[in-house]
Amino acid sequence: MSTRTVCCAALAALLLLSGCEIDRQFHTVAVYEAPRSGYVVRIVASGVVRAGADMSEESKALLTFSSASGLEQADSSVTASVALRSGQVAFGGASSLEGAWPARGAEGLSRLLSKAGYPLVPEELDELVSATYGVLLGPKGTLMPGQTRVLTVVSVAFER
Repeated sequence: MSTRTVCCAALAALLLLSGCEIDRQFHTVAVYEAPRSGYVVRIVASGVVRAGADMSEESKALLTFSSASGLEQADSSVTASVALRSGQVAFGGASSLEGAWPARGAEGLSRLLSKAGYPLVPEELDELVSATYGVLLGPKGTLMPGQTRVLTVVSVAFER
């Protein structure tokens, strides 16, 4: 074999190997503000986007709500966990509010926000449900500045 043939074969093998897809881990921290309801939500999610897929089907997130004014009341800071398993969202852990997202998610989040004393603004709640689901889906699903109507995107950070 000539040197040129060996080099071409090596280059072809390198290109073939570099095109192989692998699972991609992600870690996202997204912060959104609901200006009318007066809360800020920090969503910290981690998961995996499987090889060949654009969105995750397996991830988990912790949502932390706090007062947008910075003045904390005794019960104004609350947390909730959500998980995406095989494309289905579970709200609040393994036992509570298992079921269809977004209906069950909206139900759980509205109960949580009400308990913390935040007013419920339907448009903000709808977009919060969408933003939460998007973060669970991974970087391609995460709502960025310019992609929200009522929530304000405070910050979004991605890590791999």
